[in-house]
Amino acid sequence: MAEYKHIIILKEILQNGGYYMVLIKRITAGVTAFALAAVMQGASLTAFSEGDVSAVDSITKAAIVTEVSTGQVLYEHNSHERLPMASVTKLMCLLIWAEEMEKGTFGMDTVITATARANAMDGSVIWLNVGEEMSAYDMIRSVVIASANDACVAVCEYITGTEEMFVERMNKRAQELGMSDTHYDNCVGFDSDTHYTSAYDTALLSAAVSEYDCYNEFFATRLDYVREGERQTQLLNTNKMMQRYDGIIGGKTGTTDKAGCCLAVWAKRGNMKLCAVALGCKESEQRFTACTDLLNYGFSGFELYRTAVDSDVLTPVTVTEGLEKQAEVRVKRLNTIVIPKGSSKRIEYTHTVVDSLSAPVQYGEKVGEVRASLDGEEIFYSDIVTTGEVGELNFFSSLLIIIRRFFSM
Repeated sequence: MAEYKHIIILKEILQNGGYYMVLIKRITAGVTAFALAAVMQGASLTAFSEGDVSAVDSITKAAIVTEVSTGQVLYEHNSHERLPMASVTKLMCLLIWAEEMEKGTFGMDTVITATARANAMDGSVIWLNVGEEMSAYDMIRSVVIASANDACVAVCEYITGTEEMFVERMNKRAQELGMSDTHYDNCVGFDSDTHYTSAYDTALLSAAVSEYDCYNEFFATRLDYVREGERQTQLLNTNKMMQRYDGIIGGKTGTTDKAGCCLAVWAKRGNMKLCAVALGCKESEQRFTACTDLLNYGFSGFELYRTAVDSDVLTPVTVTEGLEKQAEVRVKRLNTIVIPKGSSKRIEYTHTVVDSLSAPVQYGEKVGEVRASLDGEEIFYSDIVTTGEVGELNFFSSLLIIIRRFFSM
């Protein structure tokens, strides 16, 4: 396996008595210097054969690739192991912010005031002063592009009043999404024994965030600036895949001593959108390699398939002692599923339907089932149900039928 060398550069250039940050970092005990290599412009992704995931297990502690619309897992490695995730944490912030903007709680033009807590943040920052006012647009793009911790805290505090209250929201939202292996202690991703997630949970979260396009402009930005004049601060995107992977839409990097190098991304080609997650890489480049391989594996090896049922499966069922002689039926649900590319002709359908029904027949009454299998493995199941009601034939209903027929003569 190729070895990667990290060029560690930290520059703070003072120009005209002000700030010009080539990289906006405060190096503290919780953040290691090797994370800076992730943003070097000259670095390139290592090329691997399309669809090859052989290296993923060895360079990640956990990894996964899923298809968004179905939630199907296409490949996984320790995907339910609880691990620290560094700034990938901020994906939950992005989700809640998007939901709050959708509800009208605030907008991109809302002015947010930085608090003392925001000012005290370490790690990636844009050097917010206490009381400094900035639009939500500028703060959010600072979070998305440069993972600014101070801006993240400021936005969270604006919504709930305190970071602690926002973290409660994060944990509640995680439960709602089914993220059973996730717990948050803070909103930015600082290491803690009780701050963790799993690759599977991160894929669930990424899929939810990918449904919003309000951040796509920021995800796609390689280099930008916030503020004007002497305190202008550079925002440099740490996610190298944004400019180098066909179909990439968004994602989030994260790096701490405990979490290692982490990445969650999503991309779309044709009608298929995939999420890829890599946690616990030892070197920055490995997370990009892993997610590139995972996405290539998904896009090159799988396709969406809409289940379909032949018309002979849906023939009406005979009804005894009913006002109608037959009951129309339908497949309760037809799904879109993910299958290996080129395998649709090998899909086999089987079905069973009752010979007859006794009235009365209820709407949606189960009369059979349909299954589909691929190479002997079941890939689809659904009930076959009635499309309407059939009343019971009794003395009064029989008399009514006779009267109607008499007057129609």
